[in-house]
Amino acid sequence: MELRIEKIVYPGRSLGLHQGQVVFTDEGLPGELVSVKILAERKNFLEGKTVEILEPVPDRIKPHCSHYRACSPYQIMTYELETKIKSGQLAEILSRFKIPYHQGAGKSPDLIPSPQIYGYRNKIKLTVVWNSPQPFLAYHEPGSPTDLLPVENCALVSGEVNSLLSAFQELIKTSPLPAISQIEIRQSFSAGALLAILYSENKQGLTEAAGRWLPHLSNQPGLTGIAGLLPHHSAARPISIYGQLYLEEKFEKVRLRYGPECFFQVNLPQLLQVVDELKTWLKANKPARLLDLYAGVGTFSFFLSTLASEVLAVESEPANIFYFKENLRLNQATNIKLVAGRVEQRLNEITAFQPEAAIVDPPRKGLEPELIATLKKIPLRSVFYLSCDPATLARDLNRLRPEYELQAIRAFDFFPRTPHLEVLTRLERAN
Repeated sequence: MELRIEKIVYPGRSLGLHQGQVVFTDEGLPGELVSVKILAERKNFLEGKTVEILEPVPDRIKPHCSHYRACSPYQIMTYELETKIKSGQLAEILSRFKIPYHQGAGKSPDLIPSPQIYGYRNKIKLTVVWNSPQPFLAYHEPGSPTDLLPVENCALVSGEVNSLLSAFQELIKTSPLPAISQIEIRQSFSAGALLAILYSENKQGLTEAAGRWLPHLSNQPGLTGIAGLLPHHSAARPISIYGQLYLEEKFEKVRLRYGPECFFQVNLPQLLQVVDELKTWLKANKPARLLDLYAGVGTFSFFLSTLASEVLAVESEPANIFYFKENLRLNQATNIKLVAGRVEQRLNEITAFQPEAAIVDPPRKGLEPELIATLKKIPLRSVFYLSCDPATLARDLNRLRPEYELQAIRAFDFFPRTPHLEVLTRLERAN
């Protein structure tokens, strides 16, 4: 069928109307006429796949990557249109949850653009496809566990990362090791150093990689370490294949070290803009007892510690905890205390700390109900909530009411050329 696209809804589906019925498809910019193949009929809508763009709009551009559907489907539009779409999507979600955001009638929330829209990602993880006449690296086709898109290089990572990818492309063709299932490359933004991570079904595969691949890889510019991981052995620690098993970021006086299994924000220039916003907000409460929940390796704890009298950080992942302790040593931070464990299991420590301000950076599912109940009971003045899912954020903002009122909201484009965005909010205790 032919379909005129009305808008793109979060997280990235194109929507049009056909004889009054809603149709969702995988590609199409607002205003475009597209040809759609219907794949499924649902109760209230149809699901389809775009097979041809019949009438493109001026904002459509040629994507940088041949595999753009998997890595960054918004490569097909100008960045101006992308930021407009994302801001509108956030406004629509907030409106649906009846969240007031003090931006004036009809105005969308602020969206802070990314300083870089290409080459910003500090990591890439690809599957090695061996059951092919010529082995290759690939992303999974969106929505498919089996279909794969070959990746030669990617516009979202740096030239140094793509150069190392090329070395791996050559190795998997000339010296195949089918025990290696995935290859990941991470890069330090401040130092430029590269860390390669090889995923294997067994330790023997990593041993073979050390013998057969290392001579070629060790000559790669910027490569400071190669680690091996056994994904089906949850208790197994990273295995050293070459060099150091960590990367380090340095920003003025803050040093942050993290390893191959650690969570770390992928867009460092944008992270620094979030930190600046948090510092501005926190200065109004200085000096405050600051609570840092879902603390990772301590990113916000260390950046904000100079504006706090004390910091209590809570983190559950063992790899993050290991490097948080390492960062305590590196930064000689005396006013930061780390509590290991899941946030909802550390509510007594949180209550006893009596924080005056809190930064929460939860996973996509948002805050646990027990935590929300605790935040509402303790004498907390300010909550700074960084979310990677606007819908769960809006849900939680309503759950935190009426004890907390939304004072400010900022969308940060951490993932340009993709449908994703992060949202930072500041809530203040009512009355």
